[in-house]
Amino acid sequence: MPFFSYFSMHISPLTLFGLILLLGLIGGEITRLVRFIPRISGYIAVGFLVGPSVFDIINPSLLVDIRLFVDIALGLILFDLGRQLDFTWLRHDPSIIYMSLAESSFTFILVFGTLSLLGISTTTASMAAVIAIISSPAVIILVTNDLSSEGPVTRRTLILTSLNNLIGLTLFTLLLPLAKVNTAANVSSFAFYIHKLGGALGLGLSIFLVALILGAVIGKRKESQFVLFVGLALLTISLAKVFHLSIMLSLFVFGVAARNFDYKHVLIEVDFAWSARLFFIIMFVVTGIQLNVQGFTTSTLVILSFVLMRFLAKTAGVWLFAKKSRLTKQQTAAISLALTPMSGFSIGMAMTLLEVNPILGQQLIMIITSAATVLHTFGPILTQYALLRTDEALTNN
Repeated sequence: MPFFSYFSMHISPLTLFGLILLLGLIGGEITRLVRFIPRISGYIAVGFLVGPSVFDIINPSLLVDIRLFVDIALGLILFDLGRQLDFTWLRHDPSIIYMSLAESSFTFILVFGTLSLLGISTTTASMAAVIAIISSPAVIILVTNDLSSEGPVTRRTLILTSLNNLIGLTLFTLLLPLAKVNTAANVSSFAFYIHKLGGALGLGLSIFLVALILGAVIGKRKESQFVLFVGLALLTISLAKVFHLSIMLSLFVFGVAARNFDYKHVLIEVDFAWSARLFFIIMFVVTGIQLNVQGFTTSTLVILSFVLMRFLAKTAGVWLFAKKSRLTKQQTAAISLALTPMSGFSIGMAMTLLEVNPILGQQLIMIITSAATVLHTFGPILTQYALLRTDEALTNN
């Protein structure tokens, strides 16, 4: 389509920003009319349609100029995800820790084993299996907020998402040196990545202390604390890049500390789903632009096996400890469905491997982007359906 090609070559950053925002808004409002389809699906769908897989109006290479907004959204999501990890709740129901370990372990074993049997290299299969562990915090948090959902299923889904993100991000950081082309450097690389983990922990806690000091100064006004969290999220991302630390873990640790170590309740709960809707719309449209179905033409069996094994593994892990967690069969099934979405930053994780090992990185990107296309299509719908079926959602919203 010559017009679309010309348009994509001459589009300005400001036009691109406005176009993405308006298209996302329209897509979200259209899907809102269907009860079991969340707004997020509309944001992702319009991104997919204008991306290189369909009309090719917007090429991923053009997105550099609006990366700041995606970073803000990612920072707020990971901070909010960390806040879901409530140590008091874990002491009340320790079985949820075993449930998380089970679903994460089963996911790694089944996905790794299946991909290995299908001829995928050991390193690529292991990295793909680690990425498969991670459920999408953005999808799950925004769907629960859109539905005003609250209850045992919602709470456990959020905590399981928080835990499997912690497990997946940690394993990915530790396994990344194995993918290096120069294997002789692996030993020193392990020390370096352990430094990244320790540094991320230190940075997250340091930012939390800064938040406490500034929070005491500005008070408990929601609008002021929202600006505080946005500013600190950007500061965390910037410092993590400067010191080569894990950005995602740093933000996650910041959120965990804010939830569990703010003994004087200086920081308040800010509903990012509404106050930061602008950033989230852009993030999900950009996610849709990055999706592609190229892998289906060459590796259909690999992609479908990845998706199926991931779903079966998470379901098995949840069911194994459902009784200890005092869950009914309906609640257990709902949690299994709600964990279906795979994280949008899984594509970014695959890109990281591309920088370390271009050959393995290309193979991993093909698997992850294609699987993410499937899971971003059906995942948000399954999450919303699961929460509606448990009667924990205010469906009039």
